[in-house]
Amino acid sequence: MIIIPQTKGGVGKSTVAMQVIAPYLYKKHGKKITYIEIDDENNDSQSFTRTQIVDKRMLNTNSITKLDEMILMDDNHEIIVDVGGNKTSTLVLEEIAKVGSFNNIKWIIPMGDGELDGKNAIATMKKLRKIERNSTDNLLFALNRAISHEQDYLEEQFINFFGHRYLGSDSTITDFVKDPKYFAVKNDKIITMSRYLGSTVWEMAHNNTNFEQKALDAKEKGDRDGALKYLFFKRLQTEAKDYVLGSLNGIFCALDQWVKIEK
Repeated sequence: MIIIPQTKGGVGKSTVAMQVIAPYLYKKHGKKITYIEIDDENNDSQSFTRTQIVDKRMLNTNSITKLDEMILMDDNHEIIVDVGGNKTSTLVLEEIAKVGSFNNIKWIIPMGDGELDGKNAIATMKKLRKIERNSTDNLLFALNRAISHEQDYLEEQFINFFGHRYLGSDSTITDFVKDPKYFAVKNDKIITMSRYLGSTVWEMAHNNTNFEQKALDAKEKGDRDGALKYLFFKRLQTEAKDYVLGSLNGIFCALDQWVKIEK
Protein backbone atom coordinates (compact mmCIF):
# COMPACT_ATOMS: atom_id res chain seq x y z
CA MET A 1 0.00 0.00 0.00
CA ILE A 2 1.18 3.50 -0.80
CA ILE A 3 -0.30 6.18 1.45
CA ILE A 4 -0.06 9.88 0.63
CA PRO A 5 -0.74 12.04 3.71
CA GLN A 6 -0.07 15.69 4.52
CA THR A 7 -1.55 17.75 7.34
CA LYS A 8 -1.73 20.76 4.98
CA GLY A 9 -4.20 20.98 2.12
CA GLY A 10 -3.42 22.23 -1.36
CA VAL A 11 0.01 20.62 -1.67
CA GLY A 12 -0.86 18.39 -4.62
CA LYS A 13 -1.64 15.07 -2.96
CA SER A 14 -4.12 14.10 -5.66
CA THR A 15 -1.71 15.19 -8.40
CA VAL A 16 0.98 12.90 -6.98
CA ALA A 17 -1.46 10.06 -6.37
CA MET A 18 -3.28 10.13 -9.70
CA GLN A 19 -0.73 11.57 -12.13
CA VAL A 20 2.37 9.78 -10.82
CA ILE A 21 1.73 6.82 -8.53
CA ALA A 22 -1.42 5.46 -10.22
CA PRO A 23 0.13 5.13 -13.71
CA TYR A 24 3.34 3.79 -12.20
CA LEU A 25 1.56 0.98 -10.33
CA TYR A 26 -0.78 0.32 -13.27
CA LYS A 27 2.23 -0.09 -15.53
CA LYS A 28 4.02 -2.37 -13.04
CA HIS A 29 1.02 -4.60 -12.27
CA GLY A 30 -0.61 -4.50 -15.69
CA LYS A 31 -4.07 -4.01 -14.19
CA LYS A 32 -6.24 -1.40 -12.52
CA ILE A 33 -5.11 -0.14 -9.12
CA THR A 34 -7.44 0.41 -6.18
CA TYR A 35 -7.50 4.14 -5.45
CA ILE A 36 -8.96 5.16 -2.08
CA GLU A 37 -9.61 8.78 -1.25
CA ILE A 38 -10.22 9.72 2.37
CA ASP A 39 -11.52 13.25 2.62
CA ASP A 40 -14.82 14.40 4.10
CA GLU A 41 -14.52 17.85 2.51
CA ASN A 42 -12.93 17.59 -0.96
CA ASN A 43 -13.05 14.71 -3.43
CA ASP A 44 -10.32 15.70 -5.86
CA SER A 45 -10.18 12.31 -7.54
CA GLN A 46 -13.72 12.87 -8.85
CA SER A 47 -12.20 15.17 -11.47
CA PHE A 48 -10.74 12.10 -13.17
CA THR A 49 -13.98 10.87 -14.71
CA ARG A 50 -12.43 9.11 -17.72
CA THR A 51 -9.42 7.39 -16.22
CA GLN A 52 -9.16 3.68 -16.93
CA ILE A 53 -6.19 2.83 -14.71
CA VAL A 54 -7.83 2.88 -11.26
CA ASP A 55 -10.91 1.69 -9.43
CA LYS A 56 -11.88 4.62 -7.22
CA ARG A 57 -13.39 4.29 -3.78
CA MET A 58 -14.32 6.90 -1.20
CA LEU A 59 -13.79 6.27 2.49
CA ASN A 60 -15.15 8.56 5.20
CA THR A 61 -13.17 9.24 8.35
CA ASN A 62 -15.86 7.51 10.40
CA SER A 63 -15.01 4.24 8.65
CA ILE A 64 -11.23 4.42 8.48
CA THR A 65 -10.91 1.24 10.55
CA LYS A 66 -11.51 -0.53 7.22
CA LEU A 67 -7.94 0.43 6.36
CA ASP A 68 -6.59 -2.02 8.92
CA GLU A 69 -7.47 -5.13 6.92
CA MET A 70 -6.38 -3.51 3.64
CA ILE A 71 -2.95 -2.72 5.07
CA LEU A 72 -2.54 -6.27 6.34
CA MET A 73 -3.51 -7.86 3.04
CA ASP A 74 -1.85 -5.48 0.54
CA ASP A 75 1.79 -6.56 0.69
CA ASN A 76 2.38 -5.98 -3.03
CA HIS A 77 1.37 -2.31 -3.26
CA GLU A 78 -1.83 -2.56 -5.27
CA ILE A 79 -3.67 0.13 -3.27
CA ILE A 80 -3.12 3.89 -3.21
CA VAL A 81 -4.59 5.92 -0.35
CA ASP A 82 -4.98 9.65 -0.99
CA VAL A 83 -5.50 11.23 2.43
CA GLY A 84 -7.09 14.66 2.83
CA GLY A 85 -5.33 17.47 4.63
CA ASN A 86 -5.95 19.12 7.97
CA LYS A 87 -7.54 16.76 10.53
CA THR A 88 -8.09 13.92 8.07
CA SER A 89 -4.40 13.02 7.79
CA THR A 90 -4.07 13.19 11.57
CA LEU A 91 -7.05 10.86 12.09
CA VAL A 92 -5.77 8.35 9.55
CA LEU A 93 -2.26 8.30 10.99
CA GLU A 94 -3.63 7.89 14.51
CA GLU A 95 -5.72 4.91 13.36
CA ILE A 96 -2.77 3.22 11.66
CA ALA A 97 -0.66 3.78 14.78
CA LYS A 98 -3.14 1.63 16.72
CA VAL A 99 -2.62 -1.50 14.61
CA GLY A 100 0.74 -0.88 12.91
CA SER A 101 1.82 -0.98 9.30
CA PHE A 102 2.94 -4.63 9.07
CA ASN A 103 5.81 -3.24 6.97
CA ASN A 104 3.33 -3.09 4.07
CA ILE A 105 3.17 0.68 3.70
CA LYS A 106 5.20 3.06 1.63
CA TRP A 107 4.68 6.72 2.50
CA ILE A 108 4.86 9.72 0.18
CA ILE A 109 4.64 13.21 1.65
CA PRO A 110 3.93 15.86 -1.00
CA MET A 111 4.94 19.47 -0.48
CA GLY A 112 5.04 22.72 -2.39
CA ASP A 113 7.71 25.39 -2.03
CA GLY A 114 5.98 27.47 0.65
CA GLU A 115 7.23 27.81 4.20
CA LEU A 116 4.06 26.29 5.68
CA ASP A 117 4.33 23.38 3.26
CA GLY A 118 7.70 22.52 4.75
CA LYS A 119 6.55 22.88 8.35
CA ASN A 120 3.51 20.69 7.76
CA ALA A 121 5.62 18.10 5.96
CA ILE A 122 7.84 17.94 9.05
CA ALA A 123 4.77 17.63 11.29
CA THR A 124 3.47 14.77 9.14
CA MET A 125 6.84 13.06 9.23
CA LYS A 126 6.92 13.26 13.04
CA LYS A 127 3.54 11.53 13.18
CA LEU A 128 4.89 8.77 10.94
CA ARG A 129 7.70 8.15 13.40
CA LYS A 130 5.09 7.14 15.96
CA ILE A 131 3.98 4.40 13.58
CA GLU A 132 7.32 3.11 12.30
CA ARG A 133 10.64 3.26 14.06
CA ASN A 134 12.53 3.41 10.76
CA SER A 135 9.91 5.42 8.91
CA THR A 136 12.46 7.25 6.75
CA ASP A 137 13.35 3.95 5.03
CA ASN A 138 9.81 3.81 3.65
CA LEU A 139 9.37 7.55 3.17
CA LEU A 140 9.61 9.54 -0.03
CA PHE A 141 8.96 13.25 -0.51
CA ALA A 142 7.27 14.66 -3.61
CA LEU A 143 8.38 18.19 -4.49
CA ASN A 144 5.36 19.53 -6.30
CA ARG A 145 5.09 22.16 -9.03
CA ALA A 146 8.83 22.19 -9.62
CA ILE A 147 10.03 24.82 -12.07
CA SER A 148 12.79 22.55 -13.34
CA HIS A 149 14.39 19.17 -12.68
CA GLU A 150 17.82 20.79 -12.60
CA GLN A 151 19.33 20.35 -9.14
CA ASP A 152 20.33 24.00 -8.74
CA TYR A 153 16.80 25.15 -9.52
CA LEU A 154 15.29 22.57 -7.17
CA GLU A 155 17.50 23.60 -4.28
CA GLU A 156 16.64 27.26 -4.74
CA GLN A 157 12.92 26.69 -5.18
CA PHE A 158 12.53 24.20 -2.32
CA ILE A 159 14.48 25.92 0.42
CA ASN A 160 11.98 24.41 2.85
CA PHE A 161 13.35 20.99 1.88
CA PHE A 162 17.07 21.50 1.23
CA GLY A 163 17.79 24.59 3.32
CA HIS A 164 20.03 27.44 2.16
CA ARG A 165 23.31 28.70 3.55
CA TYR A 166 22.35 32.37 3.16
CA LEU A 167 18.59 32.33 3.66
CA GLY A 168 17.41 31.43 7.12
CA SER A 169 14.40 29.27 7.94
CA ASP A 170 12.99 27.81 11.12
CA SER A 171 13.54 24.23 9.97
CA THR A 172 13.92 22.19 6.81
CA ILE A 173 13.46 18.52 5.97
CA THR A 174 17.21 18.00 5.87
CA ASP A 175 17.40 19.17 9.49
CA PHE A 176 15.46 16.04 10.44
CA VAL A 177 16.46 13.49 7.79
CA LYS A 178 19.92 12.82 6.45
CA ASP A 179 19.81 12.49 2.64
CA PRO A 180 16.00 12.32 2.35
CA LYS A 181 14.63 10.48 -0.68
CA TYR A 182 12.51 12.57 -3.03
CA PHE A 183 11.28 13.11 -6.56
CA ALA A 184 10.22 16.35 -8.23
CA VAL A 185 6.96 16.75 -10.12
CA LYS A 186 7.55 19.37 -12.78
CA ASN A 187 4.83 21.97 -13.19
CA ASP A 188 3.23 21.92 -16.64
CA LYS A 189 -0.04 23.10 -18.14
CA ILE A 190 -0.67 19.61 -19.48
CA ILE A 191 -1.44 18.50 -15.91
CA THR A 192 -4.19 21.10 -15.68
CA MET A 193 -5.53 20.25 -19.15
CA SER A 194 -5.66 16.54 -18.34
CA ARG A 195 -7.88 17.22 -15.34
CA TYR A 196 -10.29 19.18 -17.53
CA LEU A 197 -10.44 16.15 -19.79
CA GLY A 198 -11.03 13.85 -16.82
CA SER A 199 -7.91 11.80 -17.56
CA THR A 200 -4.29 11.50 -16.54
CA VAL A 201 -1.32 12.78 -18.52
CA TRP A 202 0.03 9.23 -18.81
CA GLU A 203 -3.22 7.99 -20.36
CA MET A 204 -3.33 10.95 -22.74
CA ALA A 205 0.20 10.10 -23.88
CA HIS A 206 -0.78 6.48 -24.50
CA ASN A 207 -3.99 7.31 -26.34
CA ASN A 208 -3.57 5.85 -29.82
CA THR A 209 -6.23 8.02 -31.46
CA ASN A 210 -4.92 9.43 -34.75
CA PHE A 211 -5.98 13.04 -34.25
CA GLU A 212 -3.97 14.15 -37.26
CA GLN A 213 -6.02 11.96 -39.56
CA LYS A 214 -9.23 13.05 -37.87
CA ALA A 215 -8.28 16.69 -38.48
CA LEU A 216 -7.65 15.94 -42.17
CA ASP A 217 -10.95 14.08 -42.48
CA ALA A 218 -12.82 16.98 -40.91
CA LYS A 219 -11.08 19.39 -43.26
CA GLU A 220 -12.13 17.31 -46.28
CA LYS A 221 -15.73 17.46 -45.08
CA GLY A 222 -15.54 21.22 -44.74
CA ASP A 223 -15.86 20.99 -40.96
CA ARG A 224 -13.46 23.75 -39.93
CA ASP A 225 -14.38 23.69 -36.24
CA GLY A 226 -13.97 19.92 -36.14
CA ALA A 227 -10.55 20.14 -37.81
CA LEU A 228 -9.39 22.78 -35.30
CA LYS A 229 -10.71 20.68 -32.43
CA TYR A 230 -8.67 17.66 -33.53
CA LEU A 231 -5.60 19.84 -34.01
CA PHE A 232 -6.03 20.97 -30.40
CA PHE A 233 -6.20 17.36 -29.17
CA LYS A 234 -3.20 16.43 -31.32
CA ARG A 235 -1.20 19.16 -29.60
CA LEU A 236 -2.27 17.93 -26.15
CA GLN A 237 -1.37 14.37 -27.08
CA THR A 238 2.13 15.49 -28.12
CA GLU A 239 2.60 17.57 -24.97
CA ALA A 240 1.50 14.62 -22.84
CA LYS A 241 4.03 12.35 -24.55
CA ASP A 242 6.75 14.94 -23.98
CA TYR A 243 5.84 15.15 -20.29
CA VAL A 244 5.96 11.38 -19.89
CA LEU A 245 9.34 11.15 -21.60
CA GLY A 246 10.85 14.21 -19.93
CA SER A 247 9.42 13.87 -16.44
CA LEU A 248 7.33 10.83 -15.54
CA ASN A 249 9.70 8.18 -16.87
CA GLY A 250 12.49 9.57 -14.71
CA ILE A 251 10.25 9.47 -11.64
CA PHE A 252 9.24 5.90 -12.49
CA CYS A 253 12.90 4.88 -12.55
CA ALA A 254 13.38 6.44 -9.12
CA LEU A 255 10.30 4.62 -7.82
CA ASP A 256 11.70 1.32 -9.10
CA GLN A 257 14.58 1.72 -6.66
CA TRP A 258 12.18 2.40 -3.80
CA VAL A 259 9.12 0.22 -4.37
CA LYS A 260 9.69 -3.49 -4.69
CA ILE A 261 6.83 -5.26 -6.44
CA GLU A 262 6.62 -9.01 -6.85
CA LYS A 263 5.90 -10.14 -10.39
